[in-house]
Amino acid sequence: MNQDRIPVGQSSDASDVILASVDDHANLAAQKAALEKRVRALEAVVSTERKLRKVQDEVAAELRKRLEMVDTAIAHAEQTADFLVAEVAKDDDATVLVPAPDNDATRIVARLQTMAPVPANAATPAAPRTPPPLAAPKENLALPVGFNLFEYRIDSVLGQGGFGITYLATDVHLNVKVAIKEYLPGDFAQRASDKSVTPRWPEDREFYQHGLDSFLIEARTLATFRHPNIVRVARFFEAHRTAYMVLEYERGKALKAWWPTHNDLPEQELLTLLQPLLDGLGLVHESGYLHRDIKPDNIYVRREDGSLVLLDFGAARQTVGDPQEVANVITPGYAPIEQYKGGEQGPWTDIYALGATLYWMITGKKPPAASDRSDTLDPMVPAEEAGKGRYSVEFLRAVDWALKIDAKDRPQDVQEFRRHLFAGHVATLGLQEALRVGDADAAGGESWRVLLDSPRLLKARLVRFGRAVIRPASWPMVVKMTTALVFSALVPMLITANYNLTGSIESLSSAEIRNLEQLAQSSAGRVSQLINDSRNLANYLGTDPEFVSFLQHPTDAAKASIQAKIHNLVKSNPDVYPLFLMNPEGTAVASSDDGVMGKNFKFREYFKEAMQGRPHMTGMVVGSTAGAPGIYYSNPVRDSERNVIGVVVLRIKGTTVASILGEITRGTRLTPFLVDGDGVMIYHPDQTQLYRSLTPLPSEKLKQIVADQRFRRNKIETLNMPDLANAIVGAKSIGNISYHSTLSGTTEVAGFAPVIGHNWVVAVSESRQAFEQPLNQLFTNVMYSVILVGLIFFVFAVMFARSIVRPIESLTVAAHALKSGDYEKANIKVTSDDEIGKLARTFNVMIDVLRQRDREHKRRQPAKRNPLGLSDDGS
Repeated sequence: MNQDRIPVGQSSDASDVILASVDDHANLAAQKAALEKRVRALEAVVSTERKLRKVQDEVAAELRKRLEMVDTAIAHAEQTADFLVAEVAKDDDATVLVPAPDNDATRIVARLQTMAPVPANAATPAAPRTPPPLAAPKENLALPVGFNLFEYRIDSVLGQGGFGITYLATDVHLNVKVAIKEYLPGDFAQRASDKSVTPRWPEDREFYQHGLDSFLIEARTLATFRHPNIVRVARFFEAHRTAYMVLEYERGKALKAWWPTHNDLPEQELLTLLQPLLDGLGLVHESGYLHRDIKPDNIYVRREDGSLVLLDFGAARQTVGDPQEVANVITPGYAPIEQYKGGEQGPWTDIYALGATLYWMITGKKPPAASDRSDTLDPMVPAEEAGKGRYSVEFLRAVDWALKIDAKDRPQDVQEFRRHLFAGHVATLGLQEALRVGDADAAGGESWRVLLDSPRLLKARLVRFGRAVIRPASWPMVVKMTTALVFSALVPMLITANYNLTGSIESLSSAEIRNLEQLAQSSAGRVSQLINDSRNLANYLGTDPEFVSFLQHPTDAAKASIQAKIHNLVKSNPDVYPLFLMNPEGTAVASSDDGVMGKNFKFREYFKEAMQGRPHMTGMVVGSTAGAPGIYYSNPVRDSERNVIGVVVLRIKGTTVASILGEITRGTRLTPFLVDGDGVMIYHPDQTQLYRSLTPLPSEKLKQIVADQRFRRNKIETLNMPDLANAIVGAKSIGNISYHSTLSGTTEVAGFAPVIGHNWVVAVSESRQAFEQPLNQLFTNVMYSVILVGLIFFVFAVMFARSIVRPIESLTVAAHALKSGDYEKANIKVTSDDEIGKLARTFNVMIDVLRQRDREHKRRQPAKRNPLGLSDDGS
């Protein structure tokens, strides 16, 4: 036992050892747990780092891919730009594409700039792929001659441009020539063996589709226009994965090729040529479209009549929309600044291009590109300076106005531009499209009124009417049959009546308009004949030997002879007074009017013109000597060597002209009037309207008329009838117009005709109310006829319907009587042999059968007995 006992001191040391060992084990476990925790954390960090590195690799790959796309697009764009620059070098008026402010390349670069930068350890991006070269245009792109495109046969190629091919073709159904425009951008598309068209490269697909959409927009745009000076599209369709536009075939040449050989055209003829083109462009704008590419290449001159036609609406668009989406089609020099910068576009955009075209016609050079012009530094020589001496100041200023850099400073519509362009030649504004057919008609009818003094009755009627409308099956048969019969009869009658009425109205309207035109033409012919006869007389006197001899050797004896001859001529020509002879100094040396003798008229325009060797005729002049209106005609008197030695002057009485026109008013409600080339009324049945202008005159013209005192007026008042003035002033042919008259305060219709040999126009007017009186009477008669026939037919329809319904009603009454056992009332009187009559007979037979059976049934029944044992009959 002592051996097993441990000493006290040794026991304490052993405990310490044991405790230390236990602590070591605990520390190791803690260290192991901490180590395992750190390992797990490290593994999580490594995993996260791997994921981050993977994300960085993906970002780097995406960046390399996008950079490659950008480099490819830039290289492709550079090649395209090089091609376009080369094309523009060939034709400086070629249409080019300008990138819009918000294009695809801009968006790609913007997106790349917002992405994370490439990590430092990312691989170096691969070199961008070299884009495939643009294929050169091929000669075999065009469809072969003889190829059938639906009903059209290709005959030849008229032209081949960068964006399409134009063919001459034949419509085999109608046997007419047409022009067919095919969308085929040769540098971006190719034709396959099956004649279909496809993009050359995948990256061109979007560009090709955008161009195809624009081509179809052009076709739809042109198809909406109907104007002789706008190229007309007969139809358009898609085939062979592209689109085609069928146009009327115009023979002629482009203005760019035609004008250099016709640039000596006088301004007035040029304006006459431009006017219908302006009308057509105005129609385009009124329809809500813009052309956006007007230039000499896109204006065609017809071979037949020399008129202008506006072509190539490929850049056209509606005036509404985002300007940035379409600001990419320009022709340098002809495109305004808003087409470069994507600003707001409108009619002023086309007016700039038209002004640039006129500038080219004036100077032979197009204006500098709008992007090179500014308010402070404008390299363009103004048209007013470049065309000085060849064209009027008004015309040149209008061109400069159209070429203003700021769109707000230009004319805002074609009408405004036209007024300033034609300011120097007001008469050239000429004949507008004449008759404007009124839109109002008398088909509205009068509205019916409901009596408000009986609300209960009104409510009951409305309820019944509503039920009847909602449930037509419950209508009485008479109403249904009458309605059906009347409707089936009156509708064809109304359609026929309307057709006949429309035809009658058109016939009467045309006849009345022709009558007005013929009256105007006849009167204008008589006035023209009067002027012609007087001109012939003056021309004859200008070569009369006695007049020549007297002017060469004036003697008293010769003067007496000349005086007698003049007096005899005036007596034989009552339309002429006075007639006088003037020497080279302008003094009247012989005259039929003593008040003229010895007076000097060298300041008169007719004397000056005649002394220059040119016959001259004035307008209507209220002479200071005669004190009455007249027309003066002067003719030079020449000697044997053709030298002007004097002037013979005669005055055509204004009363003669008035008597010719006054015949129209006899027994009629017509109003004739005569206007001169300035639009001043020189004859009217109402004397108070004389010498008033149809529309306000330009200030220069007004000052001139007041200064020369041709009408003895200090001012010229206006009647303010611009529609009438636009139609008849300077008219070159007969026509008619409907206009609002400020004299009568009503709408009037006028036929007009020019006076040959003068700038006057005769017009014959009639109020629309009087004009339409026979038409209104015809309309009233037709309505009365329809109402009368309708009432008669309604009566017959009711009678016919009642003839069918009455037997049915009798059958209903008989059925109710039969139900009550009243066989006598159940019997029906048959009056017809139709199906209902047969039904009534059958019903009567059935009644007889039922009556007999009822009798037999009563006989078979035993007699009933009462309680006393007696029968009902007492037995």
